[in-house]
Amino acid sequence: MKKRIGSYFMIAAGGILTAAAFGLFILKQEFVAGGVTGFSVVLQHFIPVNLSLIVLVINLLLFALGWIFAGREFILKTLIMTLLFPVLLDVFSRIQAFDELSADPLLSSLIAGCLLGIGSGMILRANGSSGGFDILGVILNKKLHIPISAVMYACDFTVILSQAVSKPLMKTVYGIVVILCCSLTINKVLMYGKSQVELLIFSSQYEKIRKELLQTYDAGMTFLNAESGYSRSTTKVILTVIPYTKVHEVKKMVYAIDATAFVVIDDIHSVAGKGYTLERDS
Repeated sequence: MKKRIGSYFMIAAGGILTAAAFGLFILKQEFVAGGVTGFSVVLQHFIPVNLSLIVLVINLLLFALGWIFAGREFILKTLIMTLLFPVLLDVFSRIQAFDELSADPLLSSLIAGCLLGIGSGMILRANGSSGGFDILGVILNKKLHIPISAVMYACDFTVILSQAVSKPLMKTVYGIVVILCCSLTINKVLMYGKSQVELLIFSSQYEKIRKELLQTYDAGMTFLNAESGYSRSTTKVILTVIPYTKVHEVKKMVYAIDATAFVVIDDIHSVAGKGYTLERDS
């Protein structure tokens, strides 16, 4: 129950950040934007009403379609963003405290991209949905087996292109900067807390190192059979995955046991399996 409530709070927090990105920076700078918000900007040229109202109406229409065609389990996860985002967008659009900061278009695009990426990443980590064209993607995937990503790309490309033809070139360029920063930040948020370090340890003292890794650092490992390229002698290589915080201490331990050890360190972005995402055997 606590985990479920926590996920709702994370979705709400993500919604606040995404609305801030649009309300404080993207819309004030008139950057091109994708998604329902970008589509609403296009419609506002023909329907002279408040932008937040257009966003709300489109979200509600998509929500209704999702309720009918996508199933309740998925659509309930989008309810928070469907109702929360338009309200927050209107609130942030009225805030003038950040006008001086948003005066610089490049700085605005970088900040907006980071806020949008962090917010979207939080929503995805909570297994939520930002609503909008996500719902359309799920419906078309369910009915016509079209990949959700293909639907999203097609919608965003169409919306961005429709804005780009009527906006100055630099507004389009800065909009692309927002999208790139958002994509990079989303990946960082999704991988936060999951990144580990892989160590390959080449040493004739592998048995002593093995005991230290198990007893002192509680690190699992695998022995790889190897053959020295110079002397052609057989040996064992230790493969272990540990958190960043343990790297320095483990290296000190290895070189204290064998000063001639050869250690290869590499970043990895996700680890799954026993001892990581599954509990170890007792």
